[in-house]
Amino acid sequence: MIHSNLLIPILHISKLFKLPSDITHLIYFYIINNSAQIIIDKWYSFIYIHNTNLCYIVNKIPILQDFNSSGNLITYYNLHDKKLSITLSICAKYIKYSISDKTWWSNFIENGFNGINFIDNYMDPIVQNNILCLTHILGCFQ
Repeated sequence: MIHSNLLIPILHISKLFKLPSDITHLIYFYIINNSAQIIIDKWYSFIYIHNTNLCYIVNKIPILQDFNSSGNLITYYNLHDKKLSITLSICAKYIKYSISDKTWWSNFIENGFNGINFIDNYMDPIVQNNILCLTHILGCFQ
């Protein structure tokens, strides 16, 4: 660890220059705080890339509404949409279930699968890719 690797050189320098123990203490904690800040910054960057950015691009997808055969209002995504396909591909690649809210993503996946009711052509490669990506994302949370 960086803390133990730096402690011995700090103690040697302190002894060599006869620094008071409180100054040695301050130097050591300054190094620890900088190291902790670097770790926090890296973790924040990781969260931002793997969760916040994904939520942002998902929220840009237009949610459609219609009535199903039972007369209930249903929200869904257009599975024929190329932009949805790109977004789902990005989400499937970068999603990390350990730092993501399962309920939020479940709602997103449900809206995606609701779009199956409104598919005109199941053989469309965009539709097939969208269903595959939704299935992959769903598998991350099970």
